[in-house]
Amino acid sequence: MNRRFASALLAGALLSAPLAVLPAVASAQVATDPAAAPAGTWTLDKRHASVTLKVVHFGTSHYTFRFAQGAVDGSYVYDPAKPLDTKVSITIDAAAVDTGLPDFNKEIGTDPKFFNAGQYPKITFVSTKVEPGKLTGDLTFRGVTKPVTLDVKYNGYAKTPFGSQIMGFSATGKIKRSDFGFTHLVPMVSDDVDLLIEAEFNPKK
Repeated sequence: MNRRFASALLAGALLSAPLAVLPAVASAQVATDPAAAPAGTWTLDKRHASVTLKVVHFGTSHYTFRFAQGAVDGSYVYDPAKPLDTKVSITIDAAAVDTGLPDFNKEIGTDPKFFNAGQYPKITFVSTKVEPGKLTGDLTFRGVTKPVTLDVKYNGYAKTPFGSQIMGFSATGKIKRSDFGFTHLVPMVSDDVDLLIEAEFNPKK
């Protein structure tokens, strides 16, 4: 049997082998009790964070887009003895729209009829109240500040096999874009904008 044929047989055997015989990757142990996470300042892990927006487009689809990876930043100060006293601050680069189409990204991000990032380069959220499952804060978008409440799920705290520490959250919410002076194409494109947020935070170094 020549070496090339033997290698092909070995590769085929490995690819068809049951997953159980492959080496297991160590998984993180997630603690869902907020008291398990250590106190301190936690900063957003930009590699593992996303803000997705969804609108109804001419009544025919729920059009979905997001902000580009790395466009969102933020932090909070955490005390496990007083989790409801947590203060959250988030900043988003308004021009960093990601629709998958460069020309459309620029239009949505910078055109005055849309996000108008040339005049208002940052979108910010600063918390004002934390309740179980709820986060309320002031959202500033296109130079207008309005209160917004998000439904938040605390996914837990973990130490990964790679030595890092994580606190993770999922959040959803809804805003009316007209509240922020963004009325272009309403109601053909819905006034309501659904927000879907996934975020991981690490201890500040």
